[in-house]
Amino acid sequence: MAESRALPIMVPTPVTALLSALLLGAALAEPEHCSAADMPRVSLGDGNMLPAVGLGLYYTPPGAVAQDIVREALRLGYRHLDTAGFYENEADVGRAVRESGIPREQIHITSKVWPEAEGRWVEDGFAAVLDAVNASVAALGTRADLYLIHWPVNPEQRIEYWLALEEAQRLGLARSIGVSNFGVAHLQQLIDSPRTSVVPAANEVELHPFLRKDEIEAFCAARGIRLIAYSPLARALRLDHPSLEAAAARHGVSTAQVLVRWSVQHGYVPLPKSVRSERVAQNVDVFGFELSAQEMAALDALDERLFTEWEEWGQLDPTALP
Repeated sequence: MAESRALPIMVPTPVTALLSALLLGAALAEPEHCSAADMPRVSLGDGNMLPAVGLGLYYTPPGAVAQDIVREALRLGYRHLDTAGFYENEADVGRAVRESGIPREQIHITSKVWPEAEGRWVEDGFAAVLDAVNASVAALGTRADLYLIHWPVNPEQRIEYWLALEEAQRLGLARSIGVSNFGVAHLQQLIDSPRTSVVPAANEVELHPFLRKDEIEAFCAARGIRLIAYSPLARALRLDHPSLEAAAARHGVSTAQVLVRWSVQHGYVPLPKSVRSERVAQNVDVFGFELSAQEMAALDALDERLFTEWEEWGQLDPTALP
């Protein structure tokens, strides 16, 4: 059963926090980069809009580092921030947004609830999730523009979790609701249930040329569910791949920009992340070039099932959970 699986280890270490702070401190002294304030927006499955590229905040240490990198991203033109209760930086995101001076309606915030495999999560999933949404909203100091179930654990409670998100949407705690790391069977369960009334507006999964999710993509496309791509840079494990380097050289961009652009052209919403200002700016500067059909085909052929979070997920693929 999914409940007995090892949970991912996602807590940043003190070393991670120290390095992040040092990197950010150096980056903030650099000159301003290209703004993305005019970034295109795309629609979620329910018609609500979000910026076509977002800032991923997984592994961004809470506190000053998270606040500073969000402030810097907003200065550079980002208007899409992806956090989660599990990241422990929701309050920092909310503070940076409030202090930015940017009208709240211009900024999209995604957050998520991480159901555990024990306790209230398996006894009263509805109440546990609704309490988690309220806690997220309190930490953010504002409603979520998109709120997700982080992973498809506890199949007997899955519908209860989703009904809690439907209730959160009705209460105005979240404008849109969706899921993360859900496979086709999980999505089908939510959609087919006679108790549910809302189709997930989005599904956030790991996606990049080295890890395709074609079955999930086809299912979501047919139902208007927007795919959001986390780890779109494959954690920098393949940035020196010859196909990426060739495309980057032709367009005068970095291989990271090629990866982000690949996601954009597929209709995904990528969430690149970094704590370095120049990389944060570069990752969103992908609307001045377009990959050719031949370049897209070459990148599409690179799939090697490179799930970069395999170890963190306890050597399981969450989209394949029962």
